[in-house]
Amino acid sequence: MNIEAKKVCKSFNGKEVLRNIDMGIVESRINCAIGPNGAGKTTLFKILTLLDRASSGDVYFDGSVASSLSEEQKLKLRRKIGVVMQNPFMFNTSVGKNVAYGLRLRGDSDVAEKVEEGLKIVDLLHIKDQSALTLSSGEAQRVALARAMVLEPDILFLDEPMANLDPLSTKIMEDLILKMRSEYKVTVVIATHNLLQARRFGERVFVLRQGEIIQQGTAEEVFHYPNSSFAAEFVEVGNLFRGKVIFEQGAQKLDLGKIKIEIVPNTQFIKTGVSVFATLRPEDILLSLEPLHSSARNSFSGEIINMQDKGGIIWVTLEPVPRLSGSKTESASTPFVAVITRRSKEEMGLKKGMRVYFTFKASCVNVFE
Repeated sequence: MNIEAKKVCKSFNGKEVLRNIDMGIVESRINCAIGPNGAGKTTLFKILTLLDRASSGDVYFDGSVASSLSEEQKLKLRRKIGVVMQNPFMFNTSVGKNVAYGLRLRGDSDVAEKVEEGLKIVDLLHIKDQSALTLSSGEAQRVALARAMVLEPDILFLDEPMANLDPLSTKIMEDLILKMRSEYKVTVVIATHNLLQARRFGERVFVLRQGEIIQQGTAEEVFHYPNSSFAAEFVEVGNLFRGKVIFEQGAQKLDLGKIKIEIVPNTQFIKTGVSVFATLRPEDILLSLEPLHSSARNSFSGEIINMQDKGGIIWVTLEPVPRLSGSKTESASTPFVAVITRRSKEEMGLKKGMRVYFTFKASCVNVFE
């Protein structure tokens, strides 16, 4: 099923919650909507699943505008859409009967067979007769997923499905979501706060802020090349700077106040003095104990002012000191953050207060106004 939103707006009591939403759900892929609380993700989901109406704008299903469809046509569409909420409701009956609920409403003739198949998918067949009210949060999410999948939807909407789960239950749900897409060819749309999840398997990512989609694209585009300072901060790009574009020694550079980094020439910023933002991924910075002889245009020495272990990956914060390319000693007001493995940290003997060298290519600096 192909779903598109065009200029969708939604207001409640005069307050605009969604504004000019333009988006297209990519079929047979995992689509992720990310954004802070209050960004409008849940409201958007309700409109895309026909549980609510837009105040203005249109939603298209396979080219047909939703507002022009009859109630019977909308019902047929809803039957192709599965929804799993953050805190799924469980009826006071067995797990099996919870999964069977939608099938019985539709008068399906193969209820028992489909319930077993659905519980096999989520690996919970062994608790089919257990009371659904005794389930853990992770088990309840898997039962809700089975309840949606037995209805054989074309598209599955998951609203913060792993927000309250422990790490093991989260891993199980992540594997199931990948299974939905790869084995069952179901289009998946997830609203999530978990940036690692969106980065890892979001094949289309939408960034929402205050009711607007401020960026959309592949995970690579959104997480590696954010187009605004908010997007850069929200996706935790690592290094976010603000400075002015200058020309020096025949090169286009970014003047950060006390340090200048070379960037790839861009005619958009050809005017000297344009104020811009720039991002740099920590993984694009190479640390070394000695100066590197390479083609990289940016090379500095710096003092380690902090190190943070994030599960075996060490985030190293550096305060640049003398530049290698000039005689003038400068220090930066904005530190740089690099990442390195725990093993590399131990081999290099890195410690707080130590002087090291860090190098990165001009092409790795993402510049935007």
